[in-house]
Amino acid sequence: MKALVYHGPGKKSLDERPLPTLVSSTDAIVRVTRTTICGTDLHILKGDVPSCEAGRVLGHEGVGVIEQTGAAVAALEPGDNVLISCISPCGECEACRRGMYSDCSTGGRILGNRIDGTQVEYARILHAETWSLCSRTNPANKAIEHAAFEARQKDVQSQSWEEDRSASPCSPRSSMRQRKSSP
Repeated sequence: MKALVYHGPGKKSLDERPLPTLVSSTDAIVRVTRTTICGTDLHILKGDVPSCEAGRVLGHEGVGVIEQTGAAVAALEPGDNVLISCISPCGECEACRRGMYSDCSTGGRILGNRIDGTQVEYARILHAETWSLCSRTNPANKAIEHAAFEARQKDVQSQSWEEDRSASPCSPRSSMRQRKSSP
């Protein structure tokens, strides 16, 4: 699969990477349908985030569809539309119990920084049940969740590199669309 990979300050490329696999029983594999870039990604590309090493798939936000879940994931199932949060909290450690989710001892601000991120066709997302906003999991709020999902998807799409192909030919979505539309 295609992935936008960081190779050090000012260096990135669209590389072939293997499909992700479940590592933990709380993981999910998400087919990324939309992804975005934010200031953190730009700081990483500049070399301002020393915890991000060369070879890392960038990105930590997105919208997608659950493809597979670990055995401990009960609230999500394949086919669910989800938002991928920039923070992946476990919900159980001391930091999470204090509401400081970005400081989670096993997650936090990890996607696209210390583990491969969302600028990819398929992403492994840890702590799947604690990060996702799913349009199916809470029927009482389904209309609200659907509206939030649609609004976020439009927001992500409007910020996506895909929207301005001349700005970055390295967008996984842009490159795939160009290739698919070619004879």
